[in-house]
Amino acid sequence: MSAPAHALLEDFSTYRATDVNCHIGGWPYRLGASASEHDLQRHIDLHGLSSAWVSHLATLFGFDTRTGNEDCLLKCRHTPAMRPMAVINPAEEGWHNELDWATTMGFQGIRVAPGFHRYGPDLLLDVARATASRGLLLQLLVRLDDARVRHPQSPARDVDMETVVALVRSVPDARVLLSGLNWVEWQELRRRLGYEPPSALLVDVWHMNGPFGIAELLGSDAERWVFGSGFPVQAPEPTMLQLAACLLPREIKVSIARGNAQRFSADPHRPVPGRLGLGKEG
Repeated sequence: MSAPAHALLEDFSTYRATDVNCHIGGWPYRLGASASEHDLQRHIDLHGLSSAWVSHLATLFGFDTRTGNEDCLLKCRHTPAMRPMAVINPAEEGWHNELDWATTMGFQGIRVAPGFHRYGPDLLLDVARATASRGLLLQLLVRLDDARVRHPQSPARDVDMETVVALVRSVPDARVLLSGLNWVEWQELRRRLGYEPPSALLVDVWHMNGPFGIAELLGSDAERWVFGSGFPVQAPEPTMLQLAACLLPREIKVSIARGNAQRFSADPHRPVPGRLGLGKEG
């Protein structure tokens, strides 16, 4: 890495960013794309992060979501900077009980991944409304990798824009975070929402295109954007460099890196994760 790139990363570390898109566990299609709790701690320390929102990759590829959710909770419980996110699959029998358990255990929020679990918009809207009724934030993983380099055996599919639009319209006042949109998709979403997305809707930046695109997008709607890296499925440095290099005022870059996510976060008065035990029925 060049000296200017190192300098930009050093500058980024002073933002004390919140990484809203982190994962623990192994990505099945690249040997190096895995993270233990120690790898996540190094990611946090190396880049000066104030916190990382974490779910378990096993929830996307295993037989159920509970196994990965429990392990994520265990791995995060002794590190305050690691904020566990529960993955809910509404195609699973008893998912309402799983959502109740996640609420009781004090997860940071709920992640849904219809492109991995392969369910339609009706089930997504069901879990979105149920999550909103419990006051939890909802993060939709539109994608975790680029379809152009996706392994042919991967079950993942990018979530189509019709589904994204339906989600946003179904819970207009809820805290919803869209993860993995690209520039063209964001413009399409804005157009289909009448160019007035809900104020509680946030979007992470890991799949946006380059520092100039980020500056143009983010500068006009600075409170909309949050930093998410996709670690360890994605290398975090390109997104960090894009944000650090873009020609926005420093206070806006810090807000995107940390402030917007902090305002978006779950109620601090909710239970501390992992303090209530791990029984199947919570």
